[in-house]
Amino acid sequence: DFFVGTWIYTNEVTNEEFILKLRKSVYLTRYEIACLVGTYMYKVNGDVVINTMDEFDSDKYALDMPVMATNFVLDRSLLNSQKLRIMFDDRKYNKYTMSSSLEIVSVSPAKIHWVLTEDEGDIVYLPGETIKPNGFSVPLNMVLTKVSE
Repeated sequence: DFFVGTWIYTNEVTNEEFILKLRKSVYLTRYEIACLVGTYMYKVNGDVVINTMDEFDSDKYALDMPVMATNFVLDRSLLNSQKLRIMFDDRKYNKYTMSSSLEIVSVSPAKIHWVLTEDEGDIVYLPGETIKPNGFSVPLNMVLTKVSE
């Protein structure tokens, strides 16, 4: 699978590094859905902002992983093998989005485009609940390069 492996984004101007590791998995609902699950690490100026890499080899349910990606659709005619929908769990900001994507930019060299988008809709907070910050603790828009299978 093209998306399986370790991917890196580096920005030498802002001194950022984002590492994404993806592996095959299965998500069970009424259907058995093939998916990818993964973990990530984000560093700024060499300091780790967030690191979920220790969860990579866990046997957690797919939706409990920091990253889950799939291109599952009920209507197979709408299947897009070049683009996956991402479910991203921002463990630092304690928020989750299902409105994001990974898309193949090039095969050689292997590059993917990562786009995080806030879910639409109103957020309701209960009294005493901490208000979540806008945005995410990792970059929203990156092109990552594959560094290993």
